[in-house]
Amino acid sequence: MTSSPKDFSVVIIGGGIGGLTLAIGLHTRRIPVRIFESAPRFAEIGAGIACGPNSQEALKRLGLYEDFLQFADFPSRNLFFQWRLAEAEENTLLSETFCKKYGMASIHRAELLDTFIKRVPEEICGFGKRLKSLHQDDGKKVRMEFEDGTVEEADLVIGCDGIHSRVRGALDPTTAGPSAVAGSEKLVWSGTWAYRGLIPRTTFVSALGPEKGEFYAETAQMMLAKDSHLLTFPIQGGKTVNVVAFKTDRTRWPERTAFPKGESWTQETSQQALLDDFASYSSDLQKMLRCIEKPSKWALHQIVPSLTSYTNGRVIVTGDAAHGGTPHQGAMAGQAIEDALFLSHLLAHPKVHNGNLTKALQVYDQIRVPRANRVLESSLEAGDTYEFRGVGADDPQKLGQHLVERFDHIWDYDLDEENEQMNRWIEENL
Repeated sequence: MTSSPKDFSVVIIGGGIGGLTLAIGLHTRRIPVRIFESAPRFAEIGAGIACGPNSQEALKRLGLYEDFLQFADFPSRNLFFQWRLAEAEENTLLSETFCKKYGMASIHRAELLDTFIKRVPEEICGFGKRLKSLHQDDGKKVRMEFEDGTVEEADLVIGCDGIHSRVRGALDPTTAGPSAVAGSEKLVWSGTWAYRGLIPRTTFVSALGPEKGEFYAETAQMMLAKDSHLLTFPIQGGKTVNVVAFKTDRTRWPERTAFPKGESWTQETSQQALLDDFASYSSDLQKMLRCIEKPSKWALHQIVPSLTSYTNGRVIVTGDAAHGGTPHQGAMAGQAIEDALFLSHLLAHPKVHNGNLTKALQVYDQIRVPRANRVLESSLEAGDTYEFRGVGADDPQKLGQHLVERFDHIWDYDLDEENEQMNRWIEENL
């Protein structure tokens, strides 16, 4: 915690989970910060998300864990997922994966966001602020122009504006690589559509019958098949079952299929279309999918190639704006939270001030780029692996064993060592 306010100002662009987490981290450390959101209020789209041990540790260090616990669901036995064959009528169990420290918690995005909103003072928030352009000509102040005609200035601008980030376009392609482009122009479709549905537990149990219904309603499952898979886990205190069914177009495999021009990334679809895409699945899984009366489907994109730098002078990106990708390891929200913790520690450090701010940000690149990019790239690979296009592609038992320890590099990340690395770098360079 800093003893006095810093001599630099920060603006955060984007008020999702990553942006709010960072705003809270900076505000509680007395760093002058404002947060601008393009929508008329803070709101999250989507459904359930997962928070592993690494992101739970980060929330503890940000002072947000008690808020998180109000709505988080923890599995019994610290289970992450049971892995099963989707097309076998008995849904053959391959293996189970456990979080060694404490369970992979699940939570509804909107509930997580609502707990954080209460911690952000109203006076530092601006709504209806859609970024139009960024300028940092003199190397000292960053000038932001918004589509409503207003102009703001800050010493540091942090893009938390998601995978479609406009702030990402302010990075330098010569240092950050060809993906340093605003919006979605350079994003690559993974080939996967994700059908999402939230099913009331009572409806879910009724469809499957009491014994199977209760078991699957409270036990996280990943059902695997060639070029598709389906996951389920409970949220909202077990009152709701989050179901996501993934279907991948691999007509150009091992290359990624180009996304159809003019199509929306998020689409309403029919229940019959959903059932047709998973017609080979077991009767129990068909019953689950029939519970989704009005499914939506989401095209999963990724920043490819990964950015080689998240900074350019006094503009930086975090979370999905920096390393947005597929959700196949339940780890992307966690990386945004880790970023928020790192930047809160860095910007609050007594040696960091306006005069050396640009240099200090070099350590963000040095430590967070390799960490977050590894999670990003392994998430895309995980989706392929679940669909028998990776380790154990021809051997379900080998695949099951691989999945037991696949996630340790994410969950066992040492936040203390990361902080020590940052402090050593600051002592040596500032």
